[in-house]
Amino acid sequence: MMGNWYGALPGTSCTAPRPSRPIGGGGLKRFISIGILLQIIANCDYGFGAIRSVKLVVEPAAVRRGQHATLRCLYDLDDSPLYSVKFYRGLREFYRYSPGQQPSMKIFPFPGINVDAAHSDNRQVVIRNVGFGLSGNFSCEVTADAPSFSTATEHISMQVVELPDSGPTLWTEHTRYEPGDVLRANCTSQPSRPKAELTLTLNNMVVYTSHEETRTTTDNLISSSLTLRLHLQSSHFGSGLMPGMGGPSAAGGALLLRCTATIGKLYEQYTELELGVPQRDPIPARVTSSSATRIFPSAGLGGWSFLLLTALLALALCNKPSLAPISPRLVGSSCSSSGEALRR
Repeated sequence: MMGNWYGALPGTSCTAPRPSRPIGGGGLKRFISIGILLQIIANCDYGFGAIRSVKLVVEPAAVRRGQHATLRCLYDLDDSPLYSVKFYRGLREFYRYSPGQQPSMKIFPFPGINVDAAHSDNRQVVIRNVGFGLSGNFSCEVTADAPSFSTATEHISMQVVELPDSGPTLWTEHTRYEPGDVLRANCTSQPSRPKAELTLTLNNMVVYTSHEETRTTTDNLISSSLTLRLHLQSSHFGSGLMPGMGGPSAAGGALLLRCTATIGKLYEQYTELELGVPQRDPIPARVTSSSATRIFPSAGLGGWSFLLLTALLALALCNKPSLAPISPRLVGSSCSSSGEALRR
C-alpha cells in the first residue's frame, strides 16, 4: 500500500514513478568504455610529466675500427622511478637495465657487439672492439615505473671509420713548367673507410679536368686517386703564388699545385708542390748586314781586313826614310791621300 499513498493527497499532480530498468548490455559497455577512456587520459597526462626528455649520444662521434664506443642515454624522469632502459641495434635489443629485477643487467647475443658489462649501467652501454658492420642505427628506450609506465625512445646513427695513416701523395712529370707545357700529375689518398674525397687546386683555383679512380684493399679499405692532364696557359701563371712568399705573383710566376683529402668533418690533410718556371739559356743576338751597307765583296779578304791592310801600308809609306830630298808638298799630299782613303 506504500506504493500509491501519495496519489490520494489532495492538490497534487504527481504521478507514480516508473519502475527502474536494469542496465542492459549496451549501456554497461558504454559505461566501461568511458571509464577506460578517462583512465587512459589520466595516464597520458601523468606520463607526459613522468619523462621530460630523452637524448642518445655516441662517444666518440665517429668510432675508429677496433676501438670502443659508448652509447649514452640521457633522460629525465621528473622524480618518477625507472622501470627499464633498453638499447637496440636496428630493431633488435642487445642490452637492458631493469633496477627492479634480478639481475638488473641483461645482455642479449648480437653478432659483432661485445658489451663491456663492467662499464655499462642504467645510463650507458660500452661496446668493445667495434667493426664496420656496426655502422648504422641505434636507439634507447626509457620506461617509467607504475603507475604511468610511460615510454620514450631516441635514435642515433653510429659511424665506424678508418682514417688514412698519412696525407695524400702528389706526383708530377716535371718540376718546372712554362706556358704551353702540358702538366701531368697524380694524387692518391691512403686507404680509408669511407673513402677520402680528393680536390686538386692550381694556385688556389680548383682544377676540374681530372679523372678519378678507386681501389679496394683486402681489408675493405678504399683508396681514391685523381689523374690530371692540363695544357698550361699564361693565365695559370698570372694568379700564382711565389714560392715561400704566400702572395700573388706577376705573370710568369711559379705554380702551386695542391691535393687535399677530406673525410667529412673527421679528417683533412693536403700535400702541395711548388712548380717553377724553367730558366732557359739566353740566345745570342745575330749580327747581320744588309747589301746596301756592304762595301767590299766577300770573296778573298773581308772588307774590314782589306781596309786595315791598306791603312797600314799608307802609314808605312809615310814614315819610310828616303835618301833623296822629298818635297814637303808631296809628303803632305801623300799622307792626305792616305787619310782620305782611310776615311772612306
